[in-house]
Amino acid sequence: MTLVILVGMTAFAAGFILLWSLGSWVVGAPGFPWRSTQESVSITTPAFAGPDYTVEPLIGLLAFRDLSYVPVKGIYIGSYAAQSNEWLPKLLELADRTEINAFIVDVKDDWGKITYAANVPLAKKLGLIENRIKDIDAFLATLAKHNIVPIARVVCFKDTRLAEARPDLSVRSSKGGKWADWKGLHYTNPYKHEVWEYLVQIAEDAARHGFREIQFDYVRFPSDGPISEATYPGEYCTKEDAIAGFLAYARERLEKLGVWVSADIFGIVIMDTRDAAVIGQRYWKIAQNVDIVCPMVYPSHYESGSYGIENPNASPYETVSAAMKETAKRLAGTGAMGRPWLQDFSLRGVEYGVERVKAQIKAAEEQGFTEWMLWDPALKYTEGALRPEGG
Repeated sequence: MTLVILVGMTAFAAGFILLWSLGSWVVGAPGFPWRSTQESVSITTPAFAGPDYTVEPLIGLLAFRDLSYVPVKGIYIGSYAAQSNEWLPKLLELADRTEINAFIVDVKDDWGKITYAANVPLAKKLGLIENRIKDIDAFLATLAKHNIVPIARVVCFKDTRLAEARPDLSVRSSKGGKWADWKGLHYTNPYKHEVWEYLVQIAEDAARHGFREIQFDYVRFPSDGPISEATYPGEYCTKEDAIAGFLAYARERLEKLGVWVSADIFGIVIMDTRDAAVIGQRYWKIAQNVDIVCPMVYPSHYESGSYGIENPNASPYETVSAAMKETAKRLAGTGAMGRPWLQDFSLRGVEYGVERVKAQIKAAEEQGFTEWMLWDPALKYTEGALRPEGG
């Protein structure tokens, strides 16, 4: 009987040790108890947030973009002013005192230079970066402190620098070499998808730094120059479809980063003149591929007789009213918003000041547009035409 008890106890002890050891191995411990010393014990329990673990955002970037949208009343400030100790404080003070709440800043300018140290391989390789804005993140942080919406202006196909560095990407001349406008400036070929990719990479970099909107300017074929001599290697569709195709390509990439996409268009495009086919800006095709259409309805740029007005430049209220009425009609059902560029500069002998700037704002708002932007290359904006902040 005693022998049976001893055998049973021995078997129980052996089973207990075996099961304990197996359990120890399962959780990563050393196994048998006699192998367990303080020096050799290690815990290998996997971390919950390893490299393969992805945190799902509580709200998508597109939803956040839409929920955080602020109607824009902006001014163009260029890139030199963004770094200027003289100009930037003045422009910030203007925004603090008035209804202005957005700055349109050159990220890629009219010559083709990128204005800050953007991470764009082709631009680095070809020396197309001119680091005017020394610290882009600090600049954007300053705008945020003043509740100013940062909008990145990206000049598209008017690009003398890239055309010179890569002639294979330029608009060509039937007489040989690169095509040039009347000022001797060059354009890149909107049919070249390598140009598309280059522009989108610039826009993506700006979005990642914190710009809330990408505004494409000169998103068109050339207009000023010997147009009959311009040739486009690789031409595969109409000009308007090439421009719409680029915008669709860009928007698909940029909306993933939670930014708005807008496009500047000629004011006359809304009139559906034959110029639309020449430059490739067919309003409804553009409107279907951007979030915001920005017609440049500068009264000084309309010919006599436009909208039945003898001198549009001297009649800013009537001109902008007619143009924006037409814009509202044309954009209906496209899904795009409208935000006009208005004139705050004098040209062709007509002086613009408080009354003429205010008249344009009044005309646009009467046609249902709560957003607008002012353009003055000299940056001397007419404060008297603006409502006080909060007014």
